[in-house]
Amino acid sequence: MSNSIEILYFIQQRAPESLLSATITANEEAMTILEEVIMYTFQQCVYYITKALYVVLPGLLDCNPFPVDSSEPCWKGGVGFPEPVRRVLQVFQSAQELLHGYLVHPEIQAQMFAYLFFFSNVSLLNQLLDKGPARGWFQRSKSLQIQACLRMLMEWATKSGLGHLAEKFFTKLNIRLFFSLLCLQLSWRVLSSEHPSLKPVQLHRILTQYQLTAEIGPVPVWQPSIDLLESFENHPPIVLPSSGFRVDLDSECVEDSIYRQLLYVRHYLWGLRTKTQTHTTTPSVHTQSNGTNTADWPDIQVRKIHV
Repeated sequence: MSNSIEILYFIQQRAPESLLSATITANEEAMTILEEVIMYTFQQCVYYITKALYVVLPGLLDCNPFPVDSSEPCWKGGVGFPEPVRRVLQVFQSAQELLHGYLVHPEIQAQMFAYLFFFSNVSLLNQLLDKGPARGWFQRSKSLQIQACLRMLMEWATKSGLGHLAEKFFTKLNIRLFFSLLCLQLSWRVLSSEHPSLKPVQLHRILTQYQLTAEIGPVPVWQPSIDLLESFENHPPIVLPSSGFRVDLDSECVEDSIYRQLLYVRHYLWGLRTKTQTHTTTPSVHTQSNGTNTADWPDIQVRKIHV
């Protein structure tokens, strides 16, 4: 995915005219394939990371991050994270290390984590609304525990430079809402205006299911019946970057890694051109065994990196 993004940008901006004008159809097909590679690899990465998150996220709702002894909580200088929180952060941390390690474009990295935070928010919110009443997750003490776990995720995101994304996509899972709304005794109109990210039916469920004490139960007549769960379809879009690339277009030479990738593209395009010419006229130039006519190509200097 990282290489395809850089190659696509190079072809679009600075590929030789002989390459681009040789066969317009072949050029468009090559760029289309690169775009498909980028989209496919992005989707596959998201698929496998969210599979891992789907397994570990529910543990946050049952986690008690407060120490049983007199030691400091981990977010106040205590040692380590609770195991359920650590597992979720391990998935996020591993994903970030892989994206950095393979030099994936910063905009694509941000979009990857936007989707992962979106998925985490939707998954946790749906479980909270669906199973919360039966599991006691709307009780004040439990809401405080969930809020503390969420705060640990937010702090990790902030330290990792992803705080703005976490704030945006964890809005609906702001657990502080659960133990403050009923205490304030605000009207429905005020609550709806102050929390526009929640659907009316979701706000109804929170208000009716949250319990200030274990003795206060839900109001049956307020139970919603439709549009309760959040949809996974409204995810953030995938947008190809337009700046911030690692390829230096003003350089007089090309690095070994980029040069090798350009060779692959060159062979593919000239292979298409050769196939096209065999159906029309006999080629008037001599080609190599792989179908590539190197005479029409400008010399590409390769920058050697000495270690």
